Amino acid sequence: MHDADVIVIGSGHNGLASAMYLARAGWKVVVLEQSAISGGAAKSGEITKPGFIHDLYATNLGLFLGSPVYRDFSAQLAASGLALDVASKPYASVFPNGTALSIDTDAQTTASNISAFSPQDAQSWQQLVEYFQRVAPYLFPLLQMPVPSLAFGRGIFRMARSLGWVGAEELLSLLLQSPREFVESRFVSREMQALLIPWGFHLDYGPDVSGGATFPFLESVADHLNGMAIAHGGISNLIHSMIRVITDHKGQVEVNARVEQILTDNRGRAVGVRLAGGQTLTAKKAVLANVNVRRLFESLVDPTVVNHGYLNRVRRFRFGPGTMMIHLALSGPVPWVSPDVARSMYVHIGPYVDEVSRTYQQAVSRYLPDSPLLVVGQQSQWDRSRAPGRAHTLWIQVRAVPGHPVGDAAGTIAVGDWTQMGPLYAQRVLDKMEPYAPGLNNQILGMTVMTPQDLENDNPNLVAGDSISGSHHLDQFYFLRPIPGWSRYRTPVPGLWVVGASTWPGGGLNAVSGYLAAQALLKGGWRH
Repeated sequence: MHDADVIVIGSGHNGLASAMYLARAGWKVVVLEQSAISGGAAKSGEITKPGFIHDLYATNLGLFLGSPVYRDFSAQLAASGLALDVASKPYASVFPNGTALSIDTDAQTTASNISAFSPQDAQSWQQLVEYFQRVAPYLFPLLQMPVPSLAFGRGIFRMARSLGWVGAEELLSLLLQSPREFVESRFVSREMQALLIPWGFHLDYGPDVSGGATFPFLESVADHLNGMAIAHGGISNLIHSMIRVITDHKGQVEVNARVEQILTDNRGRAVGVRLAGGQTLTAKKAVLANVNVRRLFESLVDPTVVNHGYLNRVRRFRFGPGTMMIHLALSGPVPWVSPDVARSMYVHIGPYVDEVSRTYQQAVSRYLPDSPLLVVGQQSQWDRSRAPGRAHTLWIQVRAVPGHPVGDAAGTIAVGDWTQMGPLYAQRVLDKMEPYAPGLNNQILGMTVMTPQDLENDNPNLVAGDSISGSHHLDQFYFLRPIPGWSRYRTPVPGLWVVGASTWPGGGLNAVSGYLAAQALLKGGWRH
């Protein structure tokens, strides 16, 4: 008798999404998580001082709320404890002269904010919003379909029929642009260009990388229209709610259960796993790994059962630059020079396109950037359960830093172990923030620095601190992710499936790979 119909390795949100569908369909599901805390890159906790709740890595739930998983399970997730806080001031950028440009869900407020820098840009923004509203009903569904597939082809045809072939080609041209080409072809002010550029960097698209315009286009307008959502009380509450749905349908989620090897039978089919303690579990239908595809085949699968051509391509799977996270417990709100950003959920500090471009080039050249891009998250402005009294939390994502630096672009930090470099680089980050928020250092009650090495130690999918589990450049994105010919979650090992950020549609809390893999399994894909 088998221990499960399907064994899910890893409790990241995509693995949990698959488990929810499979358990609801009556499959016997066991989820195995090596850490003591479920969630992968979606975790929260009191990591600075008691009473201060920080989202350790991911925080923005916009993609998840637009996913099929939320559509199908929103009522159960809410009944299981998921509540949302939605910021009507989703993002902003600050500049050295004390000015700031912020986006609001109110169209007139946003237009006024942009007009202060350029009336022409305010008009161009409205045109971009209207264009988004025209193409989004066709584009977003494509991002939730398997590629390649007949459904995807039909979606392209419907879009082309609605937009016209010229309109479809214009959209393709936009999606293939670099972030710089996208903003400079539409906006004239440095500030408006700088406002949108950082969204590409949330993946690994520097301003001059082709194909990087997609996320700045989609995220910037979607946040304006919908606001930015976070989980009330911390993102772990999303994970806890997903686990409750699984257990309500008789599934199991086990923590401190590290998988050491995926077991195969004499035909080379995946039939179970062996845990670090020696225990083995068997799966009747499939083993589904929420594991970075390169780590999966380098660490967990017997290479003798895998085609060498596939292994060689997997070994060439590239990772993007790393990320550092800095979490602060503050005695009060951030003392921004510009009051316009006091309640913006995200505040980007570049400040301008050229500086962000230089930062990216330094990072990919494996030098510690002299002035990194900062994504400053003010979650406690919208969720007061995250900090006591008048205190606040601050979430600083430092983009980007090399996981294994060879030098320091500023020439002041000796390259060595991240244990030594981390505090020094964190001080560089705080020094960069000081002119924009003078006195911030005096408000710090507690600080936790998470270096690229810390990210990988906590979650091996984040190789060298790559928070999106693999570069999203065009040669390994869309139907080429993770490698050509294997974009639909199956692997060459029968019975072994893979989901997560290293598969289509990539990083972010989108839950799509978990959803699509589950649908394929339920339609009988496990038999192949």
